[in-house]
Amino acid sequence: MWNFSLLQIVLIGAGFILLADLAIHLIYAIVALNRFESRPPFRVQPPGLHAPLPEPLSLLTQDRLRLQGGIYLPEDAPLQGVVIFCPETAGPAETATNYAQALLDSGFAVVSFNFRNQAPSESRPGYRSSFWLTENELRDVHAVLDVVHTQPQFQGLPVGLMGVSRGGAAALAAAADRCDVDAVWAQGAFSNHGLATHHVNYFIEAVVGRWGRFIPRWHVAVTIECMLQIAQWRYGARFIRLENALPQLCGRPVQFVSGKKDMYVPPRLTRQLQALIGDAKQPACWEVAGAKHNTERLVARDEYDQRIVEFFQQIVRTSPLRQQTVSLTH
Repeated sequence: MWNFSLLQIVLIGAGFILLADLAIHLIYAIVALNRFESRPPFRVQPPGLHAPLPEPLSLLTQDRLRLQGGIYLPEDAPLQGVVIFCPETAGPAETATNYAQALLDSGFAVVSFNFRNQAPSESRPGYRSSFWLTENELRDVHAVLDVVHTQPQFQGLPVGLMGVSRGGAAALAAAADRCDVDAVWAQGAFSNHGLATHHVNYFIEAVVGRWGRFIPRWHVAVTIECMLQIAQWRYGARFIRLENALPQLCGRPVQFVSGKKDMYVPPRLTRQLQALIGDAKQPACWEVAGAKHNTERLVARDEYDQRIVEFFQQIVRTSPLRQQTVSLTH
């Protein structure tokens, strides 16, 4: 017969409890991930019938994928800056004019592109693209930035990034990586971890109700981490932890935009991202009354256009090339 000491029995019991707890985390992580993936589809607005046509853009990423996009140049205003537009999930490059038309009218070139795994850009084998921000989307933004900085027509001009939803998160992460981005306009941006935490907690409250407050927060946090790890394996890419990157943007203009009726990415999550930059001089998050996810310009077109032009014009006023030009003309 086996002869176990009391200590051995306690250790064996603790081991079984830990294995059972791990199994619970994994089961709930899979359930949560399946629910998260069955989100309502985002409604991508097609470009207008009379939207301008861009000059074709084709470029290679560092991992040798070819991306397709376009360069929109202002027609009736002198070129004063470049803004790279990062579309939302499933949004084609042509949707840039849905958001950045006022920039074109004010003398900014707008460069847009299709992220990988979205035609006509090439797809990476083994990668399943979704609304999660991964290292792949970050590589794509870096590749576009590299091309813009080598274009003769853009030499010396200030360069900004703007993005919508996942594209906004990609713009923030890319700008945090490099100092050649002068400003970022982030609309409906989110972090993978923050968005997952919000919706998991919302699900717990909806299912368990007031009893949910007895579930330890650390237990929920471990389940979310398990869910994100499983998701990385499913999608075949490493996720970007945006929270770690945001402090690098301190000192540069960053404008967060959120819809007050956004049920996918509530304004509270946007304000949390802004707080992580740690810059008291940043403009307050603009929360658009009546706007849902990615519909801020549809709801408040005139104010949106005025705000975005004024935001990017500040990098023109402070750019060395612009200051040199002004001094020579005087």
